Amino acid sequence: MVHVELIDYMKPWPLFRVIIGLSLGYLACAFFRKWRGWSRGIRDSIPGARHFKRPFLVWLAEVLLQRQLLTFSFSRWLIHVLIFYGFIGLTLLSATAVILSAAGYLTASGTTQRFYLHPEGYLLLKVGGDSFGLLLLLGLVMASIRRVLVRRVRQASNQMDGLLLALLVAVTLSGFTLEGLRIALMPAEIARYSFIGRLFSPSGSHTLGQLHMWLTVCWTLHFLLVATLIVYIPHSKLMHSLLAPVIIGLNAAKEYQREDLYWPEKKKYRETGSPPD
Repeated sequence: MVHVELIDYMKPWPLFRVIIGLSLGYLACAFFRKWRGWSRGIRDSIPGARHFKRPFLVWLAEVLLQRQLLTFSFSRWLIHVLIFYGFIGLTLLSATAVILSAAGYLTASGTTQRFYLHPEGYLLLKVGGDSFGLLLLLGLVMASIRRVLVRRVRQASNQMDGLLLALLVAVTLSGFTLEGLRIALMPAEIARYSFIGRLFSPSGSHTLGQLHMWLTVCWTLHFLLVATLIVYIPHSKLMHSLLAPVIIGLNAAKEYQREDLYWPEKKKYRETGSPPD
């Protein structure tokens, strides 16, 4: 059985914890302020849990399938779905890695075989990471092309939208670059699991000593870009993606209580032309 060797290189963990902690704290405060403003109009009583079956179906259709956006524009829907699932998938995989690390599964110590050090564990995390990263990258490339080629999108966009796209692209590419540097130190039968990351891997054979500095620099740059994105979220359209799912669920529950829930009984939105981007 092939054994996965962990790549051990210096990571500035104290700096990481401070910066990520501050950025997450800022995001939490901004979310709370935004939510206080948005929630003023939805303070009516919410029905009991037994009334949430059909509102939950609406929530699934509007949030996970983004049904309303699909009625306006297939291209916008596809871009949003690629970015949404790519971003959420990478976030969940990162959280999974943190949990596994805290549980001791990402270390080589101990007498028992560790999940991550087996090909099946590596396959689960790396193929998943590359797949979600590819979805995100495709969505970002399509959004950038649409921003440049579609005149009304270009006219409706502003510098804030461009900065958000640039940050997301930078985070994605730095993540793939870091993965490429890591798999340059792994055997081919292991590196093939990272089917996108290996495209960013330097050619030839390398030792950890040769790539150690580059791994540290790329890891640091990647988490700094992530922290910058977290701080920028409250000032971008991504803030809507955090608040909207909660509000959609609450509104659907209230509409069901008033007996005017628009789905699945009837459509509330009909295609009348694509709204402004």
